[in-house]
Amino acid sequence: MTHKKVSLTGPDHPDFILDDYPLYNLNRTSATYIDQMTVKLKSFNMDQPSWRVLMLLGDKNPSTVGDLSRRSVTKISTITRILMRMEKDALVKRIPFPNDNRVVEVFITDKGKQILGNLKQLASDVYKKAFDGIAEDDIVTFTNILMSVRKNLNENG
Repeated sequence: MTHKKVSLTGPDHPDFILDDYPLYNLNRTSATYIDQMTVKLKSFNMDQPSWRVLMLLGDKNPSTVGDLSRRSVTKISTITRILMRMEKDALVKRIPFPNDNRVVEVFITDKGKQILGNLKQLASDVYKKAFDGIAEDDIVTFTNILMSVRKNLNENG
């Protein structure tokens, strides 16, 4: 892989080049990934938000609506609409928490688990394409950098 020298200047610097800006490239890469997944998911009659919820529940089942909202970076009102649609499709089941009806737990159904299993292979294909020719150590470094950037952006200040 060829590496180009990236300018470390910020947008306020006179030598700033947008194509070299890490956050611009992060946004473009994310949009490209979402576009690729959207095309692939259509063959399963699945949309991006539902896929994200299934993956989150595959990771932590059950999850509260609040947890799904936070982890998917989706507003509660939006995630609630997504969950209502998924419940109609028998992919998830929502159950009020026994001691606090304000808290709703979401469970993936057997049908949801089956579809998730199929979608994981699809996602794996996109992952392999995305990281083709990139060393495993670089993928680990990249992931750690992304987590650090997110942590920095989330800190108060």
